[in-house]
This record gives sequence, C-alpha cells and structure tokens, in this order.
Amino acid sequence: MNLKLTKLFRYTVAFIALGAIFLLTACQGLFTPPREATRTAATAVAPTNTLPPEIIPAPTATPGGIIAPEAGTFQAPNQPTLTVWVNENSPAHEDVLREMAVEFGDAHSVTVEMRLIASNLLPDLVETAVISPEYDLPDILIFPLDYAVNWAERGVLDTAVTAQALDAIGRDTFDPNALAFLSGSGQPAALPSDGYPQITIYRTDWFADKGLNAPDNFTTMFNAAEALYDPENFIAGFVAPTESNLVSTHRIFEHIALANGCQLIDEIGRIQLLQPVCQDALNFYYDIIHNYSPIGVQTDTSTRDAYLSGRAGLVMAGPQLLLQLAGLDDAHPPVCPECAATPDFLAQNSAVLATLRGRGAQASPTSFASMTVLGMTSQADAETAVAFAQYWFDEGYERWLAVEPERKIPLHWGTAVAPRRYIDAWGSTPLQNGGPSLQDIYGADTVAALQEALASNGRWGFSQGQGALIGEVYRTLTFSIVLQEMLSGYFGTEKTLVEAYNRVVDLIPNYPYEEVGTP
Repeated sequence: MNLKLTKLFRYTVAFIALGAIFLLTACQGLFTPPREATRTAATAVAPTNTLPPEIIPAPTATPGGIIAPEAGTFQAPNQPTLTVWVNENSPAHEDVLREMAVEFGDAHSVTVEMRLIASNLLPDLVETAVISPEYDLPDILIFPLDYAVNWAERGVLDTAVTAQALDAIGRDTFDPNALAFLSGSGQPAALPSDGYPQITIYRTDWFADKGLNAPDNFTTMFNAAEALYDPENFIAGFVAPTESNLVSTHRIFEHIALANGCQLIDEIGRIQLLQPVCQDALNFYYDIIHNYSPIGVQTDTSTRDAYLSGRAGLVMAGPQLLLQLAGLDDAHPPVCPECAATPDFLAQNSAVLATLRGRGAQASPTSFASMTVLGMTSQADAETAVAFAQYWFDEGYERWLAVEPERKIPLHWGTAVAPRRYIDAWGSTPLQNGGPSLQDIYGADTVAALQEALASNGRWGFSQGQGALIGEVYRTLTFSIVLQEMLSGYFGTEKTLVEAYNRVVDLIPNYPYEEVGTP
C-alpha cells in the first residue's frame, strides 16, 4: 500500500508540474506580442548546429593568444599579419585552410590567422566589429552573398581593391551572373567563389506507384504532397525548414516566391510584396506546409532526418543531402526500411529538381542558389589582400572545392589558359577521398542541371540594384520570423503578407512610398 501511495503521489506531482509549465507557457504567449516573442527566441536560442568560432593555428608565431604555430615555420622580424574569417567550421575545412595558411604565409612572408566561424554567427560578428572600437574587422571575409552589397555600400568592404583583384585574376574567368549580383553599384562588392542551388528531392518509387508527375511546379508539387501524406504511418508529403532563426526558412520561401513571379522590390525601391503573385505564393507555401508537413517547427536537421528515414515524399534542401542519400556520410546514414539491405536505396529511388515553376501568367521555371564570396575589407593592406585573392582562386582553389564538393560548384570557372578547368571538373570530383562523384551516383544530367541552376539562378533585390536591403533582410531574419509566426497561428496569410511588407519597410530609412500600416 505504501508503494502504491508513493507512486500515486509522484504521478500527481508530475501532472501538476506539467500543467504549471503549460499554463506558464500559455500565459507568456498572452503577454508577449508574437513578433517580439519570436525575435526573443531567435536571439536567445542558438541556431541548429551552431559551433563557436575557431582559430586555426597560424603558419608563424602570432601574438594575442592565437594557437601555437606549425612546428619549424620561420617567422621574419616584424612580419605583417593577414586575418581571414571563413564561414565554415568543419574539421575537413580546418585541415585545408591550415594548409593554405601555411603555404600563402611562407610564400609571402605574412602571418595568416584563419578564423572558422559558423555562417549564422558571421553577420553579428561583423556588425560588432563595425560598431565597437575594441574589435577589428578581418582583412579577408569569406561569407554568403546575402550580405555582400550591404557591407560594400556601408564601407565594410573595399570595392576598389576588389576590382583590382578581379582584373588581376581575370573577369572573364568568373560566372557572369554571379558577378552581376555583386556589381550593383558599379564595382564588385566581392569575388564569387562557389555555390549551390536549392533543390527538390522526391521519391521516384512512390511517385511511380501513385502515377504522380514530377513536382516541378506548384500544382504537381501540391498534388504529390497530398497523395503521399499518410499521418497514420508517419509519412509527410512535404518537408522544409520553418524555424524562425534559420536562414534556410527564408530561402525556401524566396525560391517559391520567385517561381511565381513575386519580387521583393523593384528598381526604384518600391516594395512589391502586396502584389497578387506574392499572395498566391504565400498561400501555396502555407497550404502545403500546414496540410502535408509534420506538426511543429521544422529545421534543416529534422527535414533531412525525415527523408533519410523514409518518412517524407518531398524535401526542399541543399545538395548536401545527395551525399547522405548515397550512404556516404557516416554521421547521417539513411535509415529507411529498405536501407538496411541496400544502403544507397534512397539514392537509387530519388530524383533531383533544381528549378520550380509557380502558377499563373508571371510564373516561370526558376532556380535559387546560395553563394560563397570572398571580400576584402576596408582595413586590409591592398597588395597583400590582392595577392591572397589570387592565391585563393589559383593554387588553393581546387583544394577548397574538394571539401564537400556537392555544395561547391565553382563560380570561378577556370583560368585564362583553360577557361572551363574548374567547372568541367566539378561533377567528377570524388565526394570523399577515392569515392564516387555526383556524376557516378546521379548521372551527367543531374550534374548539368545543378550547374545550370546555379549559373541562371534568381535572387530577390540583386538584379534590381537593391542588394543592400537584402543584407538587412537576411541579417534580421525578417521572413523567417514572420513565416514561423504564420505557421504557428498568429496570422492568416493575408495579414502575414502585410506584416512582412511593414517589417521590410521598417528596414528602409525614409521610405518614400505609401505604407499599408500596422495590422
């Protein structure tokens, strides 16, 4: 009897505690406005897979607590220092960057400090260095395209030195579309290094069983998500990240919006979000996620795991997933029911689409890409910075591209002597040392589609000369926040679009056009 009473007491206490937590959570939602609550959460909670900045040992002894140098490296008296911030932090990237730091440092009598920084932390670290006199900007930044024009127009990046480097390397050796994105104000904000298109991956075996068409437009994608959705067996029709503190949440919606002909802003600076094509794109986004995705907030990790476990028919993601589908990533192996017997089952039964078309007269097949660029900051020594850029795109380039090549399609296509040296070799680069390439696994047509999607991709704002605004939109996670609020039930789709409009307008000083007003 005493044992039974003890158990009953414990269960009662646990139930009361759970109820108290639920009540407190509910009350917090009542007293905290949705916008501020989500922004607070985005600020307080570390984004998925965030790692702290890491400093690679410099090739020569450096002051200030930097990790000890490689043994046997000579340091000249009063040797200058070149500081490089890189938006990667994996051990494989560290190894290659360490090699490059040593090689360039020895060749140019420079101490190179390489700092590995997660992409989601980089914008705030740059902002801190800009506004705080006790912090210094690096000399070189290797970072996402999203912030390039904004930082150039604010003087963080030195466009004159960048133009000098571009001429030294050869303007014709770079992807012209990428250069156009970076040259909105005339001179290039940075140099395009590499990138990858956002893709849709879908289960071809399931599509064949149900007689479904390829999900290359809103209609066929929605029909497929509906047909494959099977909540009783824990099968989602469609998965994509929706978390408010992930840039990928914004990128998914921007791709969908562009596919429907929805632009964020026009050439004269007028926000275009209230156009019918934008409302239609948002309605599609809401309907397919609300009806056919798992309940709750999704991340890059949860959507990846859903597809790898055979519990999703469609996923929008980056090409990193292609490596994992083939069973080549020990940290994230496929675990679908068929994968135990056939580790590459998902690779054999999945197809890749690099473009998406919306619906209506303004829709067209559209790709969306993430790009990495190299920028020289206003504090860099011009001669050393140009020398490093030349080194990066020559001696070091193929080593850089060989680390996780599935997401590093070259934007520097080749050299003056061999104009397509890097771009033609990309698809046959082993995904792992001595392993198969993307072309070996998925075929030449998939490789060509990925390359073409990167070369022709669309982005909000850049082609309209409004890249500076895009940097602020990405830095503040404006769309990621409002989209999660909508999916959480704070707003309907029409009110969400007005909210998004007003929040973008808030980022533009002295916006000269009529505003809708706060809902």
